[in-house]
Amino acid sequence: MTQTLIAAALSAFASLSATLSGAQDTETHWKLQSIDGQVFEARATLTFPTPAQIAGSTPCNRFFGIQTEPLPGFGAARMGVTQRMCPQFREEAAFLAALREMTISEFDGNRLVLRNEDGREMVFVAVN
Repeated sequence: MTQTLIAAALSAFASLSATLSGAQDTETHWKLQSIDGQVFEARATLTFPTPAQIAGSTPCNRFFGIQTEPLPGFGAARMGVTQRMCPQFREEAAFLAALREMTISEFDGNRLVLRNEDGREMVFVAVN
């Protein structure tokens, strides 16, 4: 029984480490450049603070959540967002809705692309 629990725990840790969060430098901040080919004028960022976690900033607030899918997949779940109001509420809503829809990740150097099977795409660049 104990061996089964240990094996299950190791398997779960291995799958969390295989997420995009586990493959990224925890110090890198990814700034959103575009959603679906349209320049995103407001500021929004994405970070991977620890394996299986995501966090960042929206035009108005901060957010956090769990990154659920192994590479090259991407899945944002159990997201929480602070509740400050600001004039860029529509941009914030568009960012968060798109992020929740992303299912595939691809990164190369200072560029991160999240997309889904429906052709939606978010392009980020690394900033430090």
